[in-house]
Amino acid sequence: MLLMTMIQSIEDGRKEDGNRSIAEKIIKRLHDLDKTVENNQGRWAWELLQNAKDSIADLEHRKVSIQIELDEDNVEFRHNGVHFTEQDVRGVINQITSKEIEQGKQSKKTGRFGTGFLTTHLLSRIIQVKGVLETKNKDFYSFEFPLDREGKTTTQLIPKIENAWTEFHNSTKLINGHYNANDFNTSFLYKLNSIEQKRIARVGVEEFIKLIPFVLSFIPKVQQVDIIDNTLSRNITFENNQKESSQYVKVISQTLNGIKSEIHLLVISDNDVCIGCEIEKNEKGFRIKSLKDIPKIFCDFPLIGTEQFHFPVVINSFYFNPQTERDGVWLKGTDDDEVQENREIFESAIELFKILLNEVSHKPFFDLFNIVETRIPYTNEKYFDEYWYKQSIQKPLRESLIEARLIELEDENLEKMPLKKIWFPAKSYSEKVQTEIWKFTYDLFPNLVPKKSHSIYWSESSWEEWNKLTYVVLASTVATQENIAKLSETLRLENKDTYNWLNSFSDFLLAEESNQILFEKHLITPNQKGIFKKKSDLYIDEIEDSTLINILKLLGEDWMDELLSKKVLFGNYVPKTKKNIALRITEKLNDKIKSSNIVEDNFVKAISLLSEWFENNKEVGKEHFSELYRRRAELFMNTIEDKDSLYKVMRSKTDLAQLSKVAQAIDSNPQLLKNIEKAEELSNLLTQFNVNDISELKRMLLLAQERNVIDIKSEITEDDLIGLGVTSIEELEVALKDKNLSLMFTHTSTPNVDMFLSVQKLISRAKDNIIDHLQTLPDYDCSELEVLANTVLGGIKKDGLLIHIVIRPSDNGKVIVYYSSEKDTLDYANAELWIDNGIEVPRHLTLGKILKNTGINKIPV
Repeated sequence: MLLMTMIQSIEDGRKEDGNRSIAEKIIKRLHDLDKTVENNQGRWAWELLQNAKDSIADLEHRKVSIQIELDEDNVEFRHNGVHFTEQDVRGVINQITSKEIEQGKQSKKTGRFGTGFLTTHLLSRIIQVKGVLETKNKDFYSFEFPLDREGKTTTQLIPKIENAWTEFHNSTKLINGHYNANDFNTSFLYKLNSIEQKRIARVGVEEFIKLIPFVLSFIPKVQQVDIIDNTLSRNITFENNQKESSQYVKVISQTLNGIKSEIHLLVISDNDVCIGCEIEKNEKGFRIKSLKDIPKIFCDFPLIGTEQFHFPVVINSFYFNPQTERDGVWLKGTDDDEVQENREIFESAIELFKILLNEVSHKPFFDLFNIVETRIPYTNEKYFDEYWYKQSIQKPLRESLIEARLIELEDENLEKMPLKKIWFPAKSYSEKVQTEIWKFTYDLFPNLVPKKSHSIYWSESSWEEWNKLTYVVLASTVATQENIAKLSETLRLENKDTYNWLNSFSDFLLAEESNQILFEKHLITPNQKGIFKKKSDLYIDEIEDSTLINILKLLGEDWMDELLSKKVLFGNYVPKTKKNIALRITEKLNDKIKSSNIVEDNFVKAISLLSEWFENNKEVGKEHFSELYRRRAELFMNTIEDKDSLYKVMRSKTDLAQLSKVAQAIDSNPQLLKNIEKAEELSNLLTQFNVNDISELKRMLLLAQERNVIDIKSEITEDDLIGLGVTSIEELEVALKDKNLSLMFTHTSTPNVDMFLSVQKLISRAKDNIIDHLQTLPDYDCSELEVLANTVLGGIKKDGLLIHIVIRPSDNGKVIVYYSSEKDTLDYANAELWIDNGIEVPRHLTLGKILKNTGINKIPV
């Protein structure tokens, strides 16, 4: 009997040692959690989801659904996964992870009821655990017991561990027959007794809602998640329906208070690793959503704390080896198997990322600035090998990104551009400065900058190799334009608008005081010729006298090169005044005089302009050109090479005012001297022919012309008869009595009868054609028409007024008017001459047409 007592006491001691060890571990863990509550306050939901998933991890075709129900005073987590095993119950009460119990076994479990499960005690130190247990004998029991972790010492906690076992055993009830394994049989209920506990519950629920779409897309074994938020009257269901809108786009169904929608994720995966990001569908395609504040590393579930692990997309792998607090992974230590496994996962993710880049580059994906973050992760350097990360992860990431077509332009009709060909405002500048730099660059080269609304985001993610837009780059770019004309062409603006642009641009640069130096290093300030110069080489034009500037230019110095354009409105400059230019003109003139080079054309022009300027600006001339003004007559005289002519003028008795008028007249009409010479020749001609005036000379020339005409008389032809309108020998005899006609034709032979008959026929045809044509014209009334002579018509009204018409055939291209009846008729105010050639429509031969055809430009009146 004594031996049995000793054995029981040993057993009791062993049990006490075990409970003490368990209690110490729990106390320490809860103490550490209390110190890091800010980092772990949302973790409870993921730990419970992990346990739910682990319950079916080794069952290939089994899936799990969960429910989280939040009330004012408690939060309950339920799932319909596989029942508890004996090891699970031991793990819950004794806080032993399933990995410890099943060590050495191949499993797809992340780890159940270990230190991670203790995180859920941040919600409440007391948990009501409910579930179904399968024993080794294959019996099933339902149970429900409180798990109490309140207590600061082992003395306080050990009895509560024992009590948990007692409550568990007392609650077990044998289940006879089968139970519904798809019901939500497993439940963890947490009492929320304090404001802090309620806050932690709220944080966990909101974080869960934000990140659960990623988890569902990564873990097909999680079928459905229900969030029943009674505090906000909000019910949300996420369903992993495995629907895919394309090869890499996964769809998660969401129902919010009965309203259905879809969440899209872009996911690229291989057997062990997958990467992804959330996308939003729109009318053009898909917009990449920001991953800011999203954990970048998932070990099936998010490792809260990796939000600042700057990877372009989310990486998920069941095979990650997370740190104890599940806020990162081990990446330091070359001889560590877990570190090596983690590194290999990252290197695999690089290859998947290249596939993703190809997908988004060539398909309608937008806002790609959200997947280019490649900075060194912000993590604990004790667990992170920066050199390895730079060489093996960051470098290949950046090499792939720099070549990819990711950049959308402002013109949405253009395709995306490679990152390496685009320029980005430097991220060191404020957002306001970056926006201004973008605007000015876009004005110059619209296809070399990203879309305006994207620019800030691209710059934020930039690294050394990117083309960066700085004040210096912008100034040097404008300087390459060289002048206003070229800048106008580049900007596609008018001259006036180009100056306005340049003024705005320069004001922007000068808003930063240190940028003053840019106007010295880069030629971007225009002179009066529009050519860009250094700012210090330019002066404000207070001369405001183009004549003086032109005089100095004639003397070999063009101040328009150094005078600031009057359209420039920026900066401070030293002025150049009339006094400055007067001194320089004086210096240049004196130098020319000393060199005896005073008859050079430009010098003479300069003196002439200056002499005229002195006449118009006497007072200013005396003030600024005192010496030259006194010597103005001498200077002018020295420019005259023909001194003899000058002396003749000076000795002339003619009033100088009259001579001045003559000079001005010659200047205004250079032909004047030639006209004078012609007048002198005419006077000599009158003397030569012994006539008194031009009229006598004209009569003499006309008589000579008549004699010459007589010498070139021609025989009358049929064409001449047609032009004369003569139809008989009698009419011809009468016609030749006209002295003008008799001078034109000889009458040595008589036209034959056939010629006259032909003429009669042509006149008759012309008459008929003209009458027929007039009858078709609305302005002419031929109802009372009468033939007054062979070629004269009367009785015709035009616009209600009586008119007379002379008709003639024009087959030979000429008309000769000689009949007195024709001339008398054409002398009437309302008379017209009409012709017909038998081919064209008869036409009215107007005075204007006669003048054009004959070349007559002078008519005696």
